[in-house]
Amino acid sequence: MKSDTASLSKFSPSYWREWYTRPCGGREVLRVALPIVISCGTIAIMNMTDRMFLSWYDPTAMNASFQSGCLIWALLTFPQQLASFVNTFVAQYFGAGQKERIGSNIWQGIFLGVVFGLLFVAATPLVGPFFRALGTPRDVSLLEQKYWFYFCLGAVPAIAHEPLASFFTGQRKMKVVMTLGIATVLMNVILDPILIFGIGGYCRLGLAGAAIASAASLWFKFFAYYWLVRRADKSGEFGFRKQCRFDWLEMKRLLRFGSMSGVQSMMENAFLTVFVLLVGWFGVKESAATAIAFNLNSLMLVPIYGLGVATATLVGNQVGAQRLDLASRAAYTSATLACAFAGVFVVVFLTMPNFFLDIYMAKNPEKFAEIRSIAFNLLRIVAVYLFANTVNSIFTASLRGAGDTRFIMLATFCVSAPILAIMFGGVIWFQQGFYWCWSLQVSYIFINATVFAIRFAGGEWKQKSLVKQPAKRLKGEFA
Repeated sequence: MKSDTASLSKFSPSYWREWYTRPCGGREVLRVALPIVISCGTIAIMNMTDRMFLSWYDPTAMNASFQSGCLIWALLTFPQQLASFVNTFVAQYFGAGQKERIGSNIWQGIFLGVVFGLLFVAATPLVGPFFRALGTPRDVSLLEQKYWFYFCLGAVPAIAHEPLASFFTGQRKMKVVMTLGIATVLMNVILDPILIFGIGGYCRLGLAGAAIASAASLWFKFFAYYWLVRRADKSGEFGFRKQCRFDWLEMKRLLRFGSMSGVQSMMENAFLTVFVLLVGWFGVKESAATAIAFNLNSLMLVPIYGLGVATATLVGNQVGAQRLDLASRAAYTSATLACAFAGVFVVVFLTMPNFFLDIYMAKNPEKFAEIRSIAFNLLRIVAVYLFANTVNSIFTASLRGAGDTRFIMLATFCVSAPILAIMFGGVIWFQQGFYWCWSLQVSYIFINATVFAIRFAGGEWKQKSLVKQPAKRLKGEFA
């Protein structure tokens, strides 16, 4: 009888009013998440804008940028996640009142960004042969190598801006991140048509122009963050100005915990990259349709990733403050809001797919006629797994915010490795087709979502705090 009453109470206005206003409830999660959601949404817009302009310029250039871009982001995932794990340290130190330890962590992340970014530029000569080994025609592989080189001129800031952004996200100062995200995408949107199509016959760089626009925007973001962090630490309470040096102890902790998070994200993106490259074997039309479906999917998924960053921050703050009940509440509140957001896109993708597909057909309707029919089917498949993708993103972020990175890494490997083997085997030995790969991609997402939701519900993450000292809660914070 008591459970019936509790169940019915969820339909009353008073229940949802309390759910919204309580600590780590809807209002607090939205206040922290909305700016970062908008910021991460700008990344999706930036990538979509690049490929949209390139589809108007030349569909082959769009496909080359998609293939090369997927490889870049897959390989960037490890150093980016490693550097961005600084957010967990900042969130937990801030929650525990140990602000003076924040600056050194940020600098270690920046140093890692410089080293990894230069490695990406140095790897340029390997890109063309790599794609040709996969069966890509020589002319397309040269375009992919060109895109890699110019985009990777921005690899250093793509990684090194993450720890600087963590200074603000870890303290819940999300409006700074939102503002810089919007400014960066606006810069990219302005530079894209100028550098791709040129003005008055000058600066018509095509594929290279799209990559240069992205790299320039990333450098702008890095220097803007650097200036803002120095300005915020005028008093020296965070140690950013004073601790610009290599610190082996802090670097070791960042490498230990951040590398597991980075490996997990790299495996996840490697799975998607191998999937994209496998799809490329079936033809240009199938690959281009997949590119369109992924671009549109990112309109939903990247903001959900932003909500995940906010969730990791809230969980980290509360774990640092030793309020595990509120950390758990923050995760479940975020999952509820994220699923509601995903539901909107499920309806849109199922009822209005032509609205999005018409954008890509604007300049080349004849070339995109066959691509459109495939992309139409793929959008329906995307709609099927949106909820699972949402659950996967939120609970992975929640576990990462608590410091449970070892489990995330091992679970991702145990799920992705066998599914990739089945995918390859089906295509190579049993001549399975295009939709075989897509069905396994959907299975991968559903299994991951189930595993991480069960792990969080089990509560093992409550023993994974990175702050070993007794928490010194900040007055008035996290109550």
